[in-house]
Amino acid sequence: MKQISRETIDQIRSRNDIADVIGSYLPLKNAGTRFKALCPFHKEKSPSFTVSPDRQIYHCFGCGAGGDVIRFIQEYEKVDFMTALQMLADRAGMELSFEEGGGGDGADKRKLYQIHEEAARFYQRILAGHESGEAGRIYLASRALSPEIVKEFQVGFAPDRFDALEKWAQQKKIPLELMEQAGLMVKSDKSSGYYDRFRNRLMFPIRDEAGRVIGFSGRAIVKDEKSGKYVNSPETPVFHKSRVLFAIDKARRAMADSRVAIVCEGQIDAIRCHEAGLTNVVASQGTALTADHARMIRRYADEVILVLDADAAGQKAALKSSAAFIAEELSVRVATLPEGEDPDSLVRDHGAEALRSRVASAVSAVDFMVNVMLQREEPGNEAGLMRTTRAVQALVAQAPGAVQRDRMVQRAAERLGITPAAFRRDLARKKERPVPAAGPAEVPVAPVKHPDEEVALIQMLFLYPEQVLPVVADHLPPEHLADPDCRLLMELMLADAAAMMDSIPEDRTEAQRLAARIQVEEIRLRGNDTSPARAAQDIVMALWRQALTVRRRELQAAGRAAEAMEITRQLYLLKQKWENAVAFLVV
Repeated sequence: MKQISRETIDQIRSRNDIADVIGSYLPLKNAGTRFKALCPFHKEKSPSFTVSPDRQIYHCFGCGAGGDVIRFIQEYEKVDFMTALQMLADRAGMELSFEEGGGGDGADKRKLYQIHEEAARFYQRILAGHESGEAGRIYLASRALSPEIVKEFQVGFAPDRFDALEKWAQQKKIPLELMEQAGLMVKSDKSSGYYDRFRNRLMFPIRDEAGRVIGFSGRAIVKDEKSGKYVNSPETPVFHKSRVLFAIDKARRAMADSRVAIVCEGQIDAIRCHEAGLTNVVASQGTALTADHARMIRRYADEVILVLDADAAGQKAALKSSAAFIAEELSVRVATLPEGEDPDSLVRDHGAEALRSRVASAVSAVDFMVNVMLQREEPGNEAGLMRTTRAVQALVAQAPGAVQRDRMVQRAAERLGITPAAFRRDLARKKERPVPAAGPAEVPVAPVKHPDEEVALIQMLFLYPEQVLPVVADHLPPEHLADPDCRLLMELMLADAAAMMDSIPEDRTEAQRLAARIQVEEIRLRGNDTSPARAAQDIVMALWRQALTVRRRELQAAGRAAEAMEITRQLYLLKQKWENAVAFLVV
């Protein structure tokens, strides 16, 4: 498993100033030593999102989101930690380095990413101006795709030769064995040599969510009975068909903003939609949509609109895809296109509004299935009704959530002309499906509530370490803090206060938000003359009293009366010391 060194993470963080990075996403307004903006993670009218350049953190006082620059990229771009690191490394012009013993796999993948990126530029140059790319230019002109959108998607062309990429690799001094591992070349059965996988094809680079080229899809520009219309990269260490959606890198932000993903079938369909302003569109690479695809989309959207061909194959694909998405708790609608049209031809011949209208009038997955089944079955025929009902029930059974399932039942019963109770009775006889694991957590609508006293103590420990550190380190066991996030931050600050923010594990999201919050909130000590040390002392004694009280109740419940009585005595001594303002209780 690949591991990034702590030094590399620190370098990436230090080379990406948080105000510059966030400022490239949001309009920041100067507010003294800080910046403010409307929070991108929840709806608000007045700005509560704060960026602190001196602390290199952000925090929203409205929803509680917060952390460092890496956490912001994770939450805003809806990507995992490694992808956020890669995006920031690319932004800073850095290469990720891997720890000794943990980076072999990562180092190999990095080479494959580099090869794919350079190969994409090679194919792009061929299409843009080389004489061997003329056939590709003529084909694109026939499809009326603008040069701007072709350049934006880095469309290229593979010459009609077996050795074009081989010669390029030799010039670049890239081993042909590595080119084979990348899926760009094929080892010959007749000799010890290699030949180009893609020939005389329009080349579409396939990118992951971080924007890295991980594979290619080559579209034939002339009909060839010996090879398919599309040739895709094979499975490689960086390319897995079941987890790839074309244009996901460009569509994910629009999907997250609208919470809607539009899925079509081909690359040119997706490119045409983006050119027409429908920027939340991805394509399925011509393969069946899987649970992995659904989980990928679910990170960004709650609803999927399928825009597939109107023929029988398109209907079958739409029904199968609907089931996969519903099983992942996504709402599904299906847009029906005119006979013989696809998104590309519809936009090209009738304008973007024609496609927008079809998308807006998309019907629910239940309605679509009923419509398809009624085309095949005789209206009013009892056997046909039963077959249709069973098909719809199989679709409804995919829904793991009660609310979604109930709405589907209501709609299905209405369309089929039966009672919801009858539909449910038959549905209940079907085997219950296990509920799939939930996807990654969204940023909460409201901040998580942490104990006020514990938060105040952590904040004082951070802001006044010289005065408060001796109080806490000498007299407060970490287990006396009930809140796990406060306890973690306390332990990290006692170990190394300066490295606290960098030491929080990547999976402790709420601890990162709390750490950002305590650094940007104004601290309020009790009384005008209260010093941080005295305020910390008060909290430490209160936490001792709370811990002893809890322990006494546990002992009483266990029937250990003598030990409970000893705790009562300690509580009495604590109360005396509290009232007399004696420094600390040492047990």
